[in-house]
Amino acid sequence: MSSIEKTEEHQNGKNITFANKTRYIVLIIGLCCICSTNGNYNVINFSVICMQDVIEEQSVSNQTHWLENTADVSFIFSAGAVGAIIGLFPSVPLTTKYGVRNILSLYGMTTAISTLLFPMAVSFGYYPVIFVRMAQGFGASIMFSAIGSISEGWSPISEISTYVAFLSAGFQISNIISMPVSGVLCESQLGWRAIFYLFGGFSVLFHLIFFVFFRDSATVHRNVSLKELRKISTGRLPTSSKRQPVPYLAVCKDKVVLSIWAAAIGGNMSLMALMTYGPTYLNKVLGLDVRETGFLNAIPYILATAVKFVAGPLSDSLTFIPEVWRMIFFAAISQLGLAFGFFVMALTSSRVIAQVAYTTAIVLAGINIVGVVKCAQMVARQHVHFVMAVISLSAWGAIFVLPIIIGIVCPNHTASEWAVFYIAVGIFVIAMNVPFPFFATMEPSEYTKPEWEQKRNQVSPEQRI
Repeated sequence: MSSIEKTEEHQNGKNITFANKTRYIVLIIGLCCICSTNGNYNVINFSVICMQDVIEEQSVSNQTHWLENTADVSFIFSAGAVGAIIGLFPSVPLTTKYGVRNILSLYGMTTAISTLLFPMAVSFGYYPVIFVRMAQGFGASIMFSAIGSISEGWSPISEISTYVAFLSAGFQISNIISMPVSGVLCESQLGWRAIFYLFGGFSVLFHLIFFVFFRDSATVHRNVSLKELRKISTGRLPTSSKRQPVPYLAVCKDKVVLSIWAAAIGGNMSLMALMTYGPTYLNKVLGLDVRETGFLNAIPYILATAVKFVAGPLSDSLTFIPEVWRMIFFAAISQLGLAFGFFVMALTSSRVIAQVAYTTAIVLAGINIVGVVKCAQMVARQHVHFVMAVISLSAWGAIFVLPIIIGIVCPNHTASEWAVFYIAVGIFVIAMNVPFPFFATMEPSEYTKPEWEQKRNQVSPEQRI
């Protein structure tokens, strides 16, 4: 920000300032939106195993129902990723032009409405389900970018780890809620359809609240006091008041960003394998029934949320350790722990040890948000939504290719098949994270500074990219 500009109404104190804590209200609302959107997208991972009534109602003699066809069900999972990848490409220019408030609200409502329509789509047949699933993915595609943009506009530099960690906890919290709730509803008289109505309804509510209350920057929010605004602005680079176009080529040539993206690809491939196929692993390999699967799959996410709530403030408070070393430490613990969990699951025949390793891997994966993702926040600053969009692309790409890989490597879901897959993923995680410690930095890149924009304005349009 070049200056702290507030209207006379702000300065006269005519608005509620929430004890100079408006940024935390924004944090809670943003967390609810991310939690509900991720929950909308993931409820199918569990509810698909509860749709026996659909098979009975729609069964045709001498034909296999799509819910009984592994390839058809896998394609439904992949359809969500296809929709997300499609949604990602316009999300960056749209966010740059219209702001995260408008675009997150639009995308979130798309996912919410799609979730409400999902039971109707199932009653119509396979292709309507594919369409609605793609719409779910389209709306969910913006979640990673939203974390970066909300943090950039509202978090003080001194609280950035806490803010990013708490926002990203929505991914874990949504699973904590959705898994056991889905398990209970699946076996109740309400049935699996109630899952979609419940989560879709709450998502509509949260995104309406977000649209009404949220503003893209604390500088233009009527409830932010001058005292809070000074705290949020401290340590930030001065920027122009208008939204700046993303220097795509400069960002893509940044070695720090490239190391961030490499680490994200390795981490996302492994984490999505656990999140998407966790219920399948618990049910098919460890032999847990539906209700046990729902509750035991929620345990890692409960612990991961608790660890995030500790790791974020801890990273901000350890000021006697250089910030770069903190980021590298948390990234290393996260990714090495994730790889170790995969290796243990691959090599053990004990159900208890496998469950502990599975839980540990998910718990430790979550603290990478104050490692690799925090580095992205500090380096890319106002352009972080593009960096986060590419990170998101790696996650959705993983979701898209995983069903294909699982179908080839683990067609029968035996312990030996999953062992091969887990060893390969563990090695992949380590290899992709090797560059990050050598390039990690807290310094903002040149393309985030005002003089970069001034030089860019002096270049002819034909030379810009």
